[in-house]
Amino acid sequence: MNKLEKETSPYLLEHKNNPVAWYPWNEDSLKKAKKEKKPILLSIGYSACHWCHVMASESFENKDIAALMNKYFINIKVDREERPDLDVIYQNALQVFGEQGGWPLTMFLTPDLEPFWGGTYFPPVEKFGRPAFPTILKTIYDVFQNEKEKIKRSVDLIKKGINDNTVNIYGNGINDDLSNQVSLSLINLIDKTNGGIKGAPKFPNIPVFENILRFSLTNSLNKNKNLIMDSGIYQTLEKICLGGIYDHVGGGFARYSTDEKWLVPHFEKMLYDNAQLIEFLIYGYQVFKEPTFKTRIFETIKWVLREMKTKDGGLASAIDADSDGVEGKYYVWEKKEINEALGNLSDQFCKTYNVTKEGNWENKNILNLKKKRSIKEMEEERKLLNILFEKRKKRIFPNLDNKILTDCNGLMINALAKAGWIFNKKEWLNEAKNTYSFLYQNLIHNNDLYHSWKDSKVKTFATIDDYANFMRCSITLFEKTNKKEYLNNAIKFSNIILKEFKDTKNGGFYINSKKTKDVFTKIKSIYDSAVPSGISLVVESFAKLFYLTGNINFYDEAELALKSVSGNINKNFFSSASLINSNDILKNGIHIVLLKVNKNMSILDKIKQVCLPNMIYQEIENSKELPKKHLAFGKKCKNKKNTVFVCQNQNCSLPITNFKEFIKILSLKNETIN
Repeated sequence: MNKLEKETSPYLLEHKNNPVAWYPWNEDSLKKAKKEKKPILLSIGYSACHWCHVMASESFENKDIAALMNKYFINIKVDREERPDLDVIYQNALQVFGEQGGWPLTMFLTPDLEPFWGGTYFPPVEKFGRPAFPTILKTIYDVFQNEKEKIKRSVDLIKKGINDNTVNIYGNGINDDLSNQVSLSLINLIDKTNGGIKGAPKFPNIPVFENILRFSLTNSLNKNKNLIMDSGIYQTLEKICLGGIYDHVGGGFARYSTDEKWLVPHFEKMLYDNAQLIEFLIYGYQVFKEPTFKTRIFETIKWVLREMKTKDGGLASAIDADSDGVEGKYYVWEKKEINEALGNLSDQFCKTYNVTKEGNWENKNILNLKKKRSIKEMEEERKLLNILFEKRKKRIFPNLDNKILTDCNGLMINALAKAGWIFNKKEWLNEAKNTYSFLYQNLIHNNDLYHSWKDSKVKTFATIDDYANFMRCSITLFEKTNKKEYLNNAIKFSNIILKEFKDTKNGGFYINSKKTKDVFTKIKSIYDSAVPSGISLVVESFAKLFYLTGNINFYDEAELALKSVSGNINKNFFSSASLINSNDILKNGIHIVLLKVNKNMSILDKIKQVCLPNMIYQEIENSKELPKKHLAFGKKCKNKKNTVFVCQNQNCSLPITNFKEFIKILSLKNETIN
């Protein structure tokens, strides 16, 4: 009855023994709904989702509820990480009702895949102000059978709502006034005491934080020297690094904090969150020189390579919030456990990490710090944390969702490559290259890129996010290794994006390519979600390709893409942060070209210490090998030394051979911007 046993998704396999007659989303399942003229009950979730587990336990394992589902519906279970496009479509449908999206997502569709009603978690009996799931099942089926006009009106309303909410609004592009207005509005949302966005829950909204940092860096140079500290970015990074959202024992950050002080996380760990946090902590360390930030970068990368790297060579997508059926059980502590493990060193440790007999969450303790530690203190405490780590390894480990996702792996490749380059850790750069090779060899079949890989099987055509992230990390690897193959791949991906995803009539980019046929509507990529929007990453990469190749077509396509959605920014400025960030790279890119003639890279090591979010880096040995349209074509080294050229606004600096000259040139160029 249940058709999930042959699936590869760990999330779908969790439901293979449910009494529900689950079907995967595929051609046969969709044909069955049409043939039997039954409505579809679509349930979307993911393996690390706590409330997905709750609804599964309460309803999907309940034989009586399953009987109702099987009688009235074609029940289709979808892993949102395998089909992010479906999740976006039906989350947007839910929002038309004025409902806040989330998981598990429960949607009711016509056999033509059109949504007509839905919600998120529903309890088996009426509680939490939510109706009982069995009541909903009976009511929805009755309406579907007996009130066809009502269903049609609902479908039409939702279709119109989705179209209104997701249409790209053409504008004149992103000028300085609009960009500054967005950044100032975002700064006003920051909790200056606890960091992050005001209120609870708190998410690591990296595109927002990066936007504020960029604005603060630019405007602090000549206008407001205190803006960087006043912006709240330091407090945000510090609180995230000290709070319970960080796993002090094993490294890595949880998805989000349920409270406003970053203490109590939803304990799942996602690859995409940690990739973004590593990159942003690099900026934070470059700006503030805070040792805690560097320590968290190193510890988080160590965690990624230890717990997220699969035996096949890719990086897993997530680690569950639950273990042994209990949320957070793997990560929390009783004081007596710590006393037993640390002996006479326990009292001071417990005082430092706020461990008490009563606990700080459900009679247990989530380790957290009230104030930052010195380098020496962190080194000493790491020895004690390692003892707890060994003790914790004896517990039941949360489930690992070990499917390989192109977009998420691309994010982490980017983070590893940048961190490896900045901190001169060749092993991290090698890990980035190896993961990249895995994607290229396993996620591309017959010249088509796919979104997901598991057990040597690919699933679903790549989305715009997959191509955008693969293109972006290709460029980063080219910058950090000077291997031309990466640049060639990025150009190849750019051509596919323009051919398969671009709306040539109305502008912008669809989330799905022309090859994806099993969606009832196609939605444009516009706004950030938990990750930067696909279109913003396309613009960022096109901007960098323009600087690296001198090909003006990349600039024109990036500018056109921004114009196609610039009208959306006033509609939702919060989720447009990445568009502003990518526009900043396009308009204010700082192209640093190093003409290398010897092994003395001291000037480069110093450049790496400067926070330059708009930097495009290129290392060459002969400038005549560059395209003739390249700004640095024909440049020569000075005094037989490694020579740097800073190129911006279609002009390159005079040759630079020492760091003081570099900083002076950089300051002059920033004064010109302001």
